[in-house]
Formats: sequence, structure tokens, C-alpha cells
Amino acid sequence: MKINKLLLILLFLSSTLFSKELEKVSLQLNWKYQFEFAGFITAYEKGYYKDIGLDVDIKEFTKNTNIIDDVTNKKADFGIFDLSLFEYYNDKKPLMLLANYMKKSALVFVSKQDIITPYDFKNKTIMASKNELEKSVLSELLKKFSIKKSDFKKIEPHIFSSEDFINGKADIITAYLSNELYEIKKSKIPYNIIDPSNYDLATFSLNLFALKSTVEKNPEKIRKFIDATNKGWKYAFAHKKEIVDIIYNKYSKLKSKDALLFEANEIEKLIMPDIYEIGSIRSEFIGSILKKLEDSNLSKKVTIKDIVFKKNYYKKNDILSTKNKEYLENKKKINVCIDPNWMPLEKIQNGRYIGISKEYMDYFQSILHVPITLVPTNSWSESLEKVKEKECDILSLAMDTKDREKYINFTKPYISSNFVIVTKNEELFIPDVKKIIGKRKLAVVKNYAITDILKEKYNYNNIVEVNSIKEGLEKVLSGEVFGYIDCLSVVGYKIQKDFTSELKIVGKFDEALNLSIGVRKDDLELLEIFNKSIENFPEDKKQEILNRWVNIKFDKGIDYSLLWKVTIGFLGVILLISYRQKELINKNKKIEEQRNKLKESNNQFKRIQKELEQTLKSFEMLLSSTMDSIFVIEKNICIDTNENAVSLLGYKEKKELIGKNILNFLESTSRREIIKNLYTKDEPFEINIKDKDNNIIPSLIKVKTTAFEGKTVYVISLIDLRDIKEKEMLFFKQSKMASMGEMIGNIAHQWRQPLSVISAVSTGLKLKLMVGKYDEENVISSLDSMNESAQYLSQTIDDFRNFYKSDKEKTRVTSNFIIDKNKNLIISTLKDNGITIFTNNKCENLEINTYLNELIQATVNIFNNAKDALNLNNVNENKFIFFDVFKEDKYLVLSIKDNAGGVPKDIIDKVFEPYFTTKHKSNGTGIGLYMTHQIIENHINGKIEVRNEEFEWENKKYKGANFLIYLPIL
Repeated sequence: MKINKLLLILLFLSSTLFSKELEKVSLQLNWKYQFEFAGFITAYEKGYYKDIGLDVDIKEFTKNTNIIDDVTNKKADFGIFDLSLFEYYNDKKPLMLLANYMKKSALVFVSKQDIITPYDFKNKTIMASKNELEKSVLSELLKKFSIKKSDFKKIEPHIFSSEDFINGKADIITAYLSNELYEIKKSKIPYNIIDPSNYDLATFSLNLFALKSTVEKNPEKIRKFIDATNKGWKYAFAHKKEIVDIIYNKYSKLKSKDALLFEANEIEKLIMPDIYEIGSIRSEFIGSILKKLEDSNLSKKVTIKDIVFKKNYYKKNDILSTKNKEYLENKKKINVCIDPNWMPLEKIQNGRYIGISKEYMDYFQSILHVPITLVPTNSWSESLEKVKEKECDILSLAMDTKDREKYINFTKPYISSNFVIVTKNEELFIPDVKKIIGKRKLAVVKNYAITDILKEKYNYNNIVEVNSIKEGLEKVLSGEVFGYIDCLSVVGYKIQKDFTSELKIVGKFDEALNLSIGVRKDDLELLEIFNKSIENFPEDKKQEILNRWVNIKFDKGIDYSLLWKVTIGFLGVILLISYRQKELINKNKKIEEQRNKLKESNNQFKRIQKELEQTLKSFEMLLSSTMDSIFVIEKNICIDTNENAVSLLGYKEKKELIGKNILNFLESTSRREIIKNLYTKDEPFEINIKDKDNNIIPSLIKVKTTAFEGKTVYVISLIDLRDIKEKEMLFFKQSKMASMGEMIGNIAHQWRQPLSVISAVSTGLKLKLMVGKYDEENVISSLDSMNESAQYLSQTIDDFRNFYKSDKEKTRVTSNFIIDKNKNLIISTLKDNGITIFTNNKCENLEINTYLNELIQATVNIFNNAKDALNLNNVNENKFIFFDVFKEDKYLVLSIKDNAGGVPKDIIDKVFEPYFTTKHKSNGTGIGLYMTHQIIENHINGKIEVRNEEFEWENKKYKGANFLIYLPIL
């Protein structure tokens, strides 16, 4: 305890006595304190700015702040601005972009769910600031779609809150993905994001800038300021909760901690630190922007060199001769070829050049001021061929051999690593590798320098050439070769990454792999330039690169150099050394523990990886075996599918369908409503789709949202309904035929009485005429009676004929009319079967708009079903049917209730299924109630249900089935 206290006293004295006065500089933010500026806040709070001698005043944005003016008038040394920074370029006081942090702008439009593209903005209310609609990436998007301010219904000034959007006062708002979206997501209201980056507009933001004169005055200070800020961002992303606490407790409570943490995750997605170097500037974007502005706002042509700060551009470089510099000025680029699969030295990964040699090339590029451009190749042999053909100026890493000297000059070596042999884990260590040369089969990558060494020095030709290190190590693992030869750094990296518990290094050659830059034979000037660059390469930079790629980390701990300046005495030094030694011992133990844990984690990761691969295979098999057609959709584009989907749409192979816009397969009518349902409905719904030949396919569709590789995707499951629709039509026809039999019986009943009247009257008239006893009044009365009966027969024929018509259009009918229509059709049949019908209209002749004939067919089916139930259950007296009509909520309800005893409980849930019947097979088909259900629910968009009810009528208790039809009141 005493040692620790003394140590703290010594550190305090040293920092107090020898601290330098910090230079004050200021940074003007373009908004309030929040995680958007975490890199700057962290650099200040963690002392990174202090370490470079700067006291940085980070200024919050206010309504009176003009960032451009503050920087150009030197009220602030640095500023933060968005993409429109370049529009403020001024010849007299030129600005310079120092660093870009957000590789994708957070500024987007957020709209109601039915507003899908900028075309839908017209006649809508938008909330936006003036600058966003005039000078921003959003204004560029509006120009692209020819949307003018006058096209909006109303433009509300931005209140920098999502409240008005959530409450429905605004149809569209401008928003930051990291800010307003937090409250919108929290509110659970549906919304769309319209992002300019999805419409081929270059977007980036959070730009650090300063006056060009400030930069040229002290470029080294600018460089250090950028480095310290970048260091702040790295720490902020690694310790988000800690930085959120700092911002909330010391800077601003405007946003909650949860909102700040949400912002932290969104900002990291926009800065993309895993893809782009923090603070890096993409020159291709800058170039495209400057080109657009060249003939408009800028008074002269401005180049990237004029407006973009390159961290290494201002470094003095005296190592090159005048001739060297003239050569480089005329050299537009240096083409480099590499070994595309030789980690950690170098690799081409997803089209990007990575590895140790890439960091060397970046350094060389920074001091030579000439782009070093990768020429992609698929193998080392191909890279050698491209140098021979002069497509490449240099090879980044190459060993000097006699064969290569014919077409390549080699610089001094700048990376060295011994050759080693890798075998299976069970093999013993080989103290002298020369003893196995010629006796064991060894693998080497084709055209590697070690091949020449083996042939020339050891006279060994039994070499198995492979295309890559991975192939070589897998051959060792399978037993095809005894060992694989490569340099120590490469195989060490590969074994640790992929073969930890399976392979090991068992021997070392005396020969080392001394790697140089290989330069085309005809370019001696470039050879001289690279030799000078290698000679002057900083040793600390070499060590830094090596540490980064071989995972060697050194704890800096406390900087004890200041203690030598303290004159307190030798005792303090001894105490410090003792304390440091103890600390190092403890840290070494922890490092060893971490190393063991890492090894175990690697083994576990490999097991998990194999399990995931197996799971993926199982998933693909499951996807292919399902009867449904499956589509996996990202932003309306098909990214995966199964064979059923390929066949359904008329394609032969999956690759023909992948990449196509799924919306192109939707029937054009009502497409907007379909698109809305696709991504908002949880339940299955019917749509019509088109195959590649434009054939219409009725389908049942269900959509689920899920996450895949960090992205939101939609999984669409689709069932072809063509067979079902054909069967449904067959059911409908069968139902019509069954109903026709019922109706013919009804016609017979309806006609009996009027035919009897006609027959009796005509016979009476004939008799009177024959005997001559008649009078004119009596004859006229008899003829009127016959005419009334004939008119009744004619009306009956019209009623039944209309019953079988297919409705083309809806008609408006009253509740009374529905009751009368039903009674006219079924009253005679019910009377013949001794059934009394009671009607009760409780809704005062309410009107609805519906398909009348289909409705009447459905209700007649229920009346016939009630008649059959009353007869089947042997109800010999008091047979009743009650037909009630009433209003409930937004529905007109038709209630048809009998006293036949009800539907048995075990079958009541099945009565609407096709072909289900309780009648004898000679009396029933089971399609009447099924078609009634289809008509009501699918054609009329109503609802139907059945339930058993006990009721009292004229002081007697009865039980029966009650069919309830709910018809929407529109």
C-alpha cells in the first residue's frame, strides 16, 4: 500500500513539474451533444487531444450558429458539416476536407406506409428544414424525381422531433436514422424509409473540415488531431455504454441513455469501421460531386488535391532525387500484383487487397504520391505471368531466384521469414530437415521460390505442387503428402486460424524467405525509387505492422520516461521498477490464461462451424422438400428460392429467378394494395401472380420477416390455388344442381293452387256456355280470376329464373326485400312439410349493397337444410323456422333458427366442410352448406356461423340450430 501511494505521488510530481501549456483550439459541431460526435468527445475525455498538446473546446450547435462562417472567420478552428460542404468553396478563403466519418448519410425521408417512393410525395404534408430541401442529399433526391416545393400540400418547419409524424400531423418528415427513428420505432406505428443511397446518390456525412490556410500553417498538428479523433472513435465503439454515460452525465440529458445507445449502434453502421478505415475519404465520391458543381456554384475548376487533405501529402520527402520526382509526376499509377491467398502476408478478399504487404504499399503510396493499384489475379502463377506481360509494374512480395531474374529486378528484402515444414500433430519434431528430403513426399505452392531451392540445393524433385496453402495443408491432413513447406509467418497464421488441433510445425530450414519488391526488368527508375523507400522505412512502423497481423500486443502502461526528469531520487526509481516487475508477472500470467482460453475457444468455434454447415445443409434440404413455393426477398429482390418456385413461374433453373424484382410477378391491377399487404399482413391472403409467360396464377400467400446475415429479409410462402379454384367451381356447379332440384319442387308447390284455380274457372265457364246460363259480369269476374292466377305463375317463373342468374354487379336492397324474396321462394315447400315460418324485421328497412342472387341462394340452402333437419329428426308437430333480421355493429344480421333439436356437438365444427353431410347418401351431397359458406365469406365478404340455442315460444321450450349471416353495411 505504501509503495502504491509513493508511486502516485511521484507520478503527480512528474506531471506537474514538467507539463507543457496546451494549445487551445475549438471544434464547432453541427448539432447537439450526442453519440454522433462520440469520437471527438472520447478523444477529449480520454486525453488523446491532451497527449498531442491540444486543449479542444467542443462547441454545441445553437440556432444562431453558422458553421461555415465561424470557420472561415476563425471563430472556430475546425467544423463538422454534411455533404453540401463543397458548395461553400470560396477562392479567397478555401475550405479543406480533413476526414469523413459517416460513409453513408443518416439523413433520410420517413413516410407513412402508403408512401413508397418520392413519386408519392405530391399533395402530402412534409416536415423539413429549409436547408434540407435546398442543399442536402435529400434535395438531390427530390430533383431526381422532379419534385418541387409547390408539389407538396404543405411544408411544415422542422421541430426536430418525430412527434408530429407519430400523431399523424405530417405525412413525411426528414429524419436522421440515429435520432428521430428511435421514437418512431418505439411508437410501433408503420412507416417507410426512403433512403437516397437506394437511388444511386452518393451519400456521406459527418465531415471534419478547416480553412486551407490553417492546414498549410501546421499540417503536422492537423494530422495528429485526426489521428487522436480516430483513436477516440475506436474507443467509443468498443465501450459504447461507458461513452453513453459520459455524454449523458457530463454533456447533455436531451436524449435518454437508451436513445443514446440506439444512436451508438446506428452510427457504427453508418461509419462502417469494419469495412472502411475510420476517417478515410473516398476520392471517387468527392470527384463525382466536384464534377457536378464545376459548372454551377464554383467559380473555377476545383480538384481533389485542392479540397481534400491527405495525411501524408504534406510530409517532407528528401530521399528522392529530382529525376525520381519527375518520373513519379509523369507516372499516373503503379500497378501491383500479389499472391491472392498468402495470409497474413497478403490476400485478395472480396476484391479487396489486405495483409502485411498492403500496409507497406499504403505507406509507399503516401510518400510517393502515386496510386498503387491492385491488378486482381486468381493465383501466384497468374501474377508472375502478368509481370512478364508487363501488365503489372511490381510484385509486392517476391523472392529472388535465377529464373525470375530474367524478367524481374529485385529490391533489397524488407520482410524475412524462415521456411518450415508442417505435418500432422502426431509426427515428431525433425531436428534436421535435410534427412527427410527425398524420402518423404512434400507439397509446395506452384512457382514458389522454395521449389527452386529444393531442386538446386537438395536435388529433390518429388514435389507435389498445389494451387494454394489451403490445398497443401488439406493434403497433409488427408495423408496424400507427408508435409507442406512454406514460410513461418504464413503457416503459423493459417494453422492458428483453421488447423489448431490438427497440424503443427515440426522442422525449420536454414534457408529464409527474404522477400523483396519485384520490379519489371525494363523499369530501373522505379527500382531505385523503391530501394530508397525501403531503406528509409521507419523501424517502429515495421514493428507496428507486424504486431497488428501476428496479434502481438504490448501494454503501454504508464509512461515512466517523465520520472527521469524528476529529481526526487534513486529510491523512487527502484520502487517503480519493483512495482512494474510485479505488474508484468501478473500480466504474463493473465496472458497465458487468455491464450489457453483462446485455444479452447478456437476449438469450440470449429465445432460450431461444422454444426452450422450441417444445419445449413438441412435447411436447404427442407426448403427444397416443401410443397410450397418459397421466395427469400430483400428490398423486393429475390435472393433465394426453391425448385417449386422456379417451376411455378415457368423457369428452368434457380439462377434465372434470383436477382429479379418480385413485384414484376404481381398482377398489375391493385398492385399498390397488394404491395401493402405483402409486408404488413400476418395472415395468409389471396393474390394473383403472373409466370414468365404472363399466365395468371391464383395463389395463397403468407409473408414472414426475419434477419439474415445482419439484414432484414422477407420469406414468402406461396401455394398454387388453380386446382383448388377448379374444384371450388365444381362445388359451385354441384350446389346449383342440388339447389335446382329443391327449386323444381318449390315451383311445383307454388303452381298447384293457381293451376287449380285456372282449371276450375275455365271448366265452370265452359259448362255455363254449354247450357247457355251466363251473364257478362260473371264471365268478366271469372276471366279476371284466371288472369290473376296466370300473373302469379309468371311472377313465380321470374323469381326462380333470377335465382339462377350469376350476379355481375352489386345491387342495393332493403331488409324487407330480402325477407320477401326468401318467403316467395320457400313458403310453399315449407307449408307442404307442415312447417310454419315466422319473420321479424328489427332494423326498419335498412339498405345494403350486395350480390342479391348469391345471397338468396345461400339463405335458401339454409332454409332447405332446416326443413330437412325438422323432417329427419321426426318433429311431427309444431315445426317452426324463425327468420329474424337485425343490425349489429357494422353488419346486417340474418338469423335463421329452427326447433329441430340442434346440431350434434361432435360435428357442429364440420358443417361447412365440403361433402360433409348427416343425411343418407341418397338425400344429401354435403355441398349446400359448404357453398353457402363460400358465397357469404369469399364472394359477399361477410361472415357466417352456426350455434345451438335453447329458446321459449308460446310458453314451451325448444332447442334448435341458429345460422347467423353477417352482411357488411357499406
